[in-house]
Amino acid sequence: MSARHLLIALLLCAPLLVAEGARPRTSKTVRKEQRENVERMRRTKGQIQSTAADIRRQLARYETLDAKVAESAREVRRLNRRVDSLSRETRRIADSVVRTEARIEALRKSLASSLRNIRRQRQTASSTAFIFSASSFEQARRRMRYLKELSSWESETARDLKKEAALLEVRKARLDSVRKVREADLTEVRARTRQLEQDRLESKDLVDKLKGQSRRLEEVLTEQQERARRLDDELNRIIEEEARKAAEEERRRQQAAEEERRRRQAAEEARLKKAREDSIAAAKEQNKKKKKDRTPVRKDEPSATTPVQPQKPVQVTPVRPKDEPVASDFASAKGRLPMPVSGPAVIVSDFGRHTHRQLSKVEVQNNGIDIETTAGASAVAVYPGVVSMVIVMDGYNNVVLVRHGEYLTVYAGISDLNVRKGQTVSQGQALGRIYSDPADDNRTRLHFEVRHEKDKLNPAEWLR
Repeated sequence: MSARHLLIALLLCAPLLVAEGARPRTSKTVRKEQRENVERMRRTKGQIQSTAADIRRQLARYETLDAKVAESAREVRRLNRRVDSLSRETRRIADSVVRTEARIEALRKSLASSLRNIRRQRQTASSTAFIFSASSFEQARRRMRYLKELSSWESETARDLKKEAALLEVRKARLDSVRKVREADLTEVRARTRQLEQDRLESKDLVDKLKGQSRRLEEVLTEQQERARRLDDELNRIIEEEARKAAEEERRRQQAAEEERRRRQAAEEARLKKAREDSIAAAKEQNKKKKKDRTPVRKDEPSATTPVQPQKPVQVTPVRPKDEPVASDFASAKGRLPMPVSGPAVIVSDFGRHTHRQLSKVEVQNNGIDIETTAGASAVAVYPGVVSMVIVMDGYNNVVLVRHGEYLTVYAGISDLNVRKGQTVSQGQALGRIYSDPADDNRTRLHFEVRHEKDKLNPAEWLR
């Protein structure tokens, strides 16, 4: 039962019938009953308003948790992919450590065997005696080359052994580092998974509560959609008014340019007429002088039939102001715009028309996105532009429209303004502090839209 129906029922039941044998009603008892009825209606209205406010808080909390759960799930998936990558790298490094240790062991055995053979040879004879005991010069030369190559091999084997040992230490250190990073990521995954499960349980509890008050929830959502519709209507009206003024300004500009062209054309025609008159007068005067002096007229002197060349009219070209944004400039920034808030940002409501997650019969239409941030954060311009309008809307506080050529960005939910209509703003400039609702744990949200004139675009596709 709505508040209106409840009030009507109370008013209908107010005049109590006096039963047979009951005490007669006096003006005093009637006034007392009226006061009691008014008090009951006041309490009932307060309860209805309190219930609606509580549902709005629960709904806002659910949206925040839902966005947090989605973000946590994405982060857990990212961390799991990183852990898997680190696990693969750990196995690869561990395998390389085993291979390096095997090579070191083989080199050590080979070098040890060589040293043992040398020691046995030196027990029987020295290197010099070994060379001179050869039966021929050629055999002595081969023995000298053998001893030289043996010494070179021993030195090279010792260097390889040292290099492999150093490489083994590096790989062991890398393996230890990767294992520590992997353990840290696993710890973070476990912590985030626990938090994710807690958020999901809290979200489920909120959903159950909201479902238990589905009728009230539908009323609150309908109220929110009506508020969004009024904002959309007002934005469309402002954009249409701007388009009308721009068209009128362009018409006046073209009219002024046409009048200027006609004025210059008339002045040029007057100049040509005067030039022709002056030419005719000069020709007549020249003829008079010729009759008197009987001297020939020079070919370069003007005559009555000499045409006067008209001057080319000057074209008037409109000049675009230096700082006026161009539509193509903003369009080229798609996917590279910063978040329109100064603090941490979480998108809690997506763009477009979609069925509510918990009420299948309720469709939600969002012409932009809703971003939740921390208390004290500011709304910031995502691109250079001009503040075309600042309005106040119920449920949105202050709404700032920034024009970027043919494109507009809309920032709704600002409490303290830093800009005014007609002001030029730069990218990242604070437009004002975002409103924090004290009745809702200072929840701080900004409604953000991107439009190409009246066409509504998905802001998430424009942000990086």
